[in-house]
Amino acid sequence: MKSRWLGPTLVAVMWITAAVIYGRLPDRIPTHWNAAGQVDGYAGRLEGAFLSPAIATATLALMYVLRRIDPRRDNVRRFAGEWVLIVNLIILFLAFLQGATMAYALGVEMDVTGVTLAAAGLMMAVLGNFMPRIRSNWYMGIRTPWTLDNERVWRATHRVGGVTFVIGGLGIFAAAWLPEQARTWVMTASIAFAAGIPLVYSYVAYRRDAAGKPL
Repeated sequence: MKSRWLGPTLVAVMWITAAVIYGRLPDRIPTHWNAAGQVDGYAGRLEGAFLSPAIATATLALMYVLRRIDPRRDNVRRFAGEWVLIVNLIILFLAFLQGATMAYALGVEMDVTGVTLAAAGLMMAVLGNFMPRIRSNWYMGIRTPWTLDNERVWRATHRVGGVTFVIGGLGIFAAAWLPEQARTWVMTASIAFAAGIPLVYSYVAYRRDAAGKPL
């Protein structure tokens, strides 16, 4: 997962896959599912086939551009291996979404909402394991006014965020197997937990550090 060629290779496979199966796709391709796993959004064949690889290409290019222009790019170099892994994980998730969407469009019966939640939950949990290694930068990690202003607060917040992302990710993964109403509540609560606690903690840690108290 730390190979810098994995992301570009996955993007290339996404484009090739879309081109190969294009002629077999229906004129209308499902692109969105509700919490119950029912289709509630469609796109034309061209958009439905190539939107995912286009998004993956743009995401990969943007991440590399931001890495080069980040004023704190020296910090980014300090977690270069984890940076590549995180980018690859994002592209892998987009490739998974393309695969699930194309399979459904070709007639494979599945709960796309459920498998997407399961994949998203696992991705979040994996990200949580590497979050404490992310150094201060302007585009990746938990960026609040307090973390960006104080390196100690950044490190402490990302230690807390690593834990909440793992727990929240596992909660989202569990939501994939629940009925519609429970699925929505568990997913929402998991996201709020994963993101909300580090946000509040970053402010608390900033105040504690300003007062000379340990974080």
